[in-house]
Amino acid sequence: MRNYFFSTLLIGMAVLAACSPKSAPSKSEPPPVPKTTYVGHVQALIQAKCSPCHIPSKGGKKADFDNYASALKFGAEMVARVEKEPTVRGFMPFKGTKLSVDEIAVFKKWVSDGMMEK
Repeated sequence: MRNYFFSTLLIGMAVLAACSPKSAPSKSEPPPVPKTTYVGHVQALIQAKCSPCHIPSKGGKKADFDNYASALKFGAEMVARVEKEPTVRGFMPFKGTKLSVDEIAVFKKWVSDGMMEK
């Protein structure tokens, strides 16, 4: 009888161990996505695509985007204008080629990230 009890106990423990929930692998947080900043991302794009019109040192006479304080005033408007089609009034870059989807995404992310300088 003692062997029967011991055997039943071992089988019961084996069944419980097999049915118990497995520990889930630990879920690590994905690394934070870095914020898009004026100095780190937007400034170079402005210099490449919005010059000379918006860069006073290159003869531009339109809204000044070559420094953070000036560009900050126009962040949302920049996005709206570069998203327009070339045939639509207000399209930017004026008389230029439409920015790529990736280039427009830089402006959009800068605005959505809070238009930080650095």
